[in-house]
Amino acid sequence: MTLHLDSADITRLATEDVAREAARLAVRVQAEGAYALPPRIDVNVPTGFFRAMPAALGEFMGAKVMTLAKGHGNRYLLLVCRQDTGELLATLDAAEVTRLRTAATTAVAGELLCPQGTDVLGMVGTGYEAVGHLRAFARLWPLSKVLVYSRSAEGRRAFADRLGNDLGISIVPVERVEDVAGACPVTVLATKAFEPVVNGADFAPNATVLSIGSTRPALRELDAATFARARKVLVDDPAQVLAESGDVAAAVAAGAITPSSLVAMADWDAGAPDTARTQADRRDLLVFKSVGTALQDLALAAALIAGAREQGIGRELGDLAELKAEDMGRGN
Repeated sequence: MTLHLDSADITRLATEDVAREAARLAVRVQAEGAYALPPRIDVNVPTGFFRAMPAALGEFMGAKVMTLAKGHGNRYLLLVCRQDTGELLATLDAAEVTRLRTAATTAVAGELLCPQGTDVLGMVGTGYEAVGHLRAFARLWPLSKVLVYSRSAEGRRAFADRLGNDLGISIVPVERVEDVAGACPVTVLATKAFEPVVNGADFAPNATVLSIGSTRPALRELDAATFARARKVLVDDPAQVLAESGDVAAAVAAGAITPSSLVAMADWDAGAPDTARTQADRRDLLVFKSVGTALQDLALAAALIAGAREQGIGRELGDLAELKAEDMGRGN
């Protein structure tokens, strides 16, 4: 039997804590090597693209499929199957899954790069992803002040008013992005920009930079100067970041970093000598660059499916995929 979880179901089931523990699970599984994460598949069409992101983790296997239709937006669907029988366990409207796992993964990266935390956070961007990230970090760290910038003065004021009231945090909209980057020990960037949104020279000394925009080759969020200041670049998956991030591709092309500069979250050692930073070091930043993986989606989906079964949430769809017995033929 196949269970369907819509966005309302997922909102009921997925707290920031649930999402963050799933993100930690994805990192642990990668460290142990007990997973499969093939390259994503993109089919470009004149009106946008179709993407398939397969993965396997634990007893589950599946794929997230998404579409982009220019002028309309994105749609996401996550398919989760059992490895032992191939049964389609669940389908999930994955827009909320994507938002939650992206923010949770960034929060885990923040824990790795800045284990002491911070009470002052910078936010660049005020859209869908930015909201999720601020909520995740407000849950993780004792934030007392957030500086926020976006190109729209009205948008950043509305963001500050709404989230400040919801979270009980002082959120200050600022007119210049450099006033965020230069004043905050940790800055989160969540934009859909086609050009870098901040000059790398403007980040505060020894800052941590968490960037989750630029998830396609045509997009840019960080400039080469940022990477030229990076001691190491933490990523969710080096192969997929090299293939998908316009930021990283441009930085490699400019000689600011090399592919070996990228360190997977599963391989990060916060105590390693080459992660230590000094005020005088030209490479003083710690940078996180994420494009998101199906492994992260699958880890969160597993937690959501378990919660849904326990709480009786979701809609049963019956058997959507008929079993074709093995003795009826192979490979067809």
